[in-house]
Amino acid sequence: MNHQDSSPETTTVADTLKQEASYPKLAKKASDGMYCYLVQRRISLYISIFCVRKGISANVATGIDMVFAVLAAWSLSQGYYLLGVILIQVFGLWSCVDGEVSRLSKMPSKLGDFYDTMTDRSAEFLIFAGVLYSLPLAASDYSWGTLFFCYIGMVFLITASSEKFRSVYHENYPKSEHEAVFSWLCAGSDTRFLYLCIAILGYSITGETAIIKWLIMALSFLLGLNFLFRIWKISILPLENK
Repeated sequence: MNHQDSSPETTTVADTLKQEASYPKLAKKASDGMYCYLVQRRISLYISIFCVRKGISANVATGIDMVFAVLAAWSLSQGYYLLGVILIQVFGLWSCVDGEVSRLSKMPSKLGDFYDTMTDRSAEFLIFAGVLYSLPLAASDYSWGTLFFCYIGMVFLITASSEKFRSVYHENYPKSEHEAVFSWLCAGSDTRFLYLCIAILGYSITGETAIIKWLIMALSFLLGLNFLFRIWKISILPLENK
């Protein structure tokens, strides 16, 4: 009798959770990268529902995300490229999960938001460093170090502009709205990791390090253009207290 009484309630809770997590309700269309919004969010919501049901908090999800990033970087540094690509994609999914869990559980956390951002930036540094470490002669060729420095520098500028915009105007920079082209090319780490995965697979098949080198050069150049465009775009937006 008790089982019959509790079953409808359990079903109602489950149905409510599924409804709240249905795509694209948990997505952040304005600030998500295109690959994240169109692909990763459709998968990550199922992980987020599982986490909420099992009582896995957003901060724990962020920690799991960092573990996948470290494993991906280590795998790539050791030349396990296919495993590294898989782990990068898993990392990308978990990058969505912590925020989704926070929204589903109605428990936003400023500290969690901070650690989420720092995890994403640390992961990008580690994963690209892992790729370069695995390449033959990369350690003794100063051009690779220069490329890595340029790329990370451009990533810092583009992400710093997003975070400063959010801290000043108390909203996420709507890159999908104002930078649709760049969102497909370089604006989000989700897209940058997608292209890196494609380049890694190309290198693992052909053995041509030029594939990785040209990708980093192209992304660095595009990020520079994106940064300049964003500075101009923000200057002409009708924002309060500008």
